[in-house]
Amino acid sequence: MLRLFTLFMLVVTLFSACDRFDFGFNDRNADRAGYREVGEVQAWVPVYVKNDDASLDVSVKDKRPTEEGGKIFALGNRLFQVETGVGLHIIDYSDKTKPVKVGFLNIPGCQEVALKGNSVYTNSFEDMLVLDLSTFPDVKIKSRLPNIFPEMKYPRPPATGTYYVCPDVSKGRVSHWKQETVLNPQCMN
Repeated sequence: MLRLFTLFMLVVTLFSACDRFDFGFNDRNADRAGYREVGEVQAWVPVYVKNDDASLDVSVKDKRPTEEGGKIFALGNRLFQVETGVGLHIIDYSDKTKPVKVGFLNIPGCQEVALKGNSVYTNSFEDMLVLDLSTFPDVKIKSRLPNIFPEMKYPRPPATGTYYVCPDVSKGRVSHWKQETVLNPQCMN
């Protein structure tokens, strides 16, 4: 009986003291009620594209520098490196000592990739794409399956436990995120 009474008193004491502690829940709310100023911090900032923007088309483009590199996949003498949210870097590594970037496959919203045969399976935001690479550099979309990944319609910032600028859907789609110094970001991942 004494143990039960002690446990009860401990629980009552903890609950009565809860208003004195900040468990971090307020930082995670995007609404103004839980907002607090944090000053200038490194935060993820959304990069927007309009829904009718040509950059949303799947197409082969000139090679470009890697900014947010992700996983790398091999297909024959080519490597494909994910550029998070943007597409795939295409690298010729037929000479293993001197790999050379040969192009960039623009796939907006791309996060994950799988290869099978000459086909690339990837997402473009919430849609699943199957791309035919057998006649590279001419890349064809074999199929597009809409809304297979509904959670990818609005991509989240890449890192948890970090501040980010809350997206504004009136500015377009969030294609990817970049880090910048921001004054008082209102969201935390």
